[in-house]
Amino acid sequence: MRSIYSLVLGIGMACIAWAQPADVESALALALCYNPRVQALRQEMESAARLQRSASVLTAPHAFLAPALTTGGAGEELLLNQPLELNGIRRARSRVAQAEYEVTLAQSLMELNNLLAEVAAAYYEYTYRQRIAQAAEEALRLAERTRDAIQQQTSAGVRAGIDLTQAEIELERVRQHALLRETEARAALERLKALLGNPPEDASPRTLPPLEWATRVPSVDALWLRPAVAQLRLAQALAQQIRIEALPDLGVQVRIERFHGERTRPAYGLTISLPLLDYGARQNRLRAQNALVQAQQLRVQHARELYDTELRVAEQAYQNAHNRMEAYRTTLLPRAQQLAQAAQVGLETGGLNLLQLLEAQRATRMVQEEALQAELELKLSEVRLKQLRGEFLRMEVNR
Repeated sequence: MRSIYSLVLGIGMACIAWAQPADVESALALALCYNPRVQALRQEMESAARLQRSASVLTAPHAFLAPALTTGGAGEELLLNQPLELNGIRRARSRVAQAEYEVTLAQSLMELNNLLAEVAAAYYEYTYRQRIAQAAEEALRLAERTRDAIQQQTSAGVRAGIDLTQAEIELERVRQHALLRETEARAALERLKALLGNPPEDASPRTLPPLEWATRVPSVDALWLRPAVAQLRLAQALAQQIRIEALPDLGVQVRIERFHGERTRPAYGLTISLPLLDYGARQNRLRAQNALVQAQQLRVQHARELYDTELRVAEQAYQNAHNRMEAYRTTLLPRAQQLAQAAQVGLETGGLNLLQLLEAQRATRMVQEEALQAELELKLSEVRLKQLRGEFLRMEVNR
């Protein structure tokens, strides 16, 4: 039975011994190469850039071809009108397109920063889950050695059979604990692979064109405020566009009354549009857009307050995690290791019984896992702090 459990645990540890990236920067580079979300962001930004360029050109001319049946016979008329957009409507349209591009840019930067933070958190989660699983495997080997020693002493008549039963119960508990930790490490591995984009086993970061739009990294707090600010500018640009729609505009017109006969020569002229009749629709649109501007201003204010709160909470969490990790590293873990060694010596010299030894081993195992968990929490809190500060974007740009 012991050999079967050891074989299962060995196979599990081999499965999680994946050729992981050497460091978190390598993991981020793999995600940038293979994660489909990054490629989707590239496509979205390319689409937004094309829409921005298309908004800066003139509106296409309006062509009207009107066949007519008159008392004088059948005829045709062609009317071609090209608006010159001298009233500023083209500039307003360009401002709206620029604002829409800024919204897409802000959302893409935020999503990219969050994705890289998720990859970093998953990398640390897998790394420490693997270390915890390895520590549990070492504890299992120690429990097996303890059981074997008690079994030999029981066979020699030095110890009672109840000691062997207690050692076997403890061994089974440690074995189940090791299997649980190995399962957690495998689950963390699958999450990391998914965030990396399921790269091949021998994958290495490919050389990709840089994310030009990501080089426009905002300041520290502007990353989290930028989506709300971009939405505010878009609402203001739309309001300005509605106002300009009420202004007159000039255009160039070409008119051909017939395509054959005497009146085939085209006539040229200027047109002026007078959007005088509104019936209240444009005014209501403008009032509605102004209401949206005011609402978005409140959202910007809320986003700034929320960011300040999140940053303070993250800084406090990082400090608490650092203090906890230092306490384990400098005090708890050394004492636990001394306790395990002293208990082993005490059992051999007869100063302690088996239950005291097993309790000391259990306490040492728990402190070791808690120390690794404290290191993991410190790394995760550091990732959260970098995510709020937008440092993952700087890491991506400088790679």
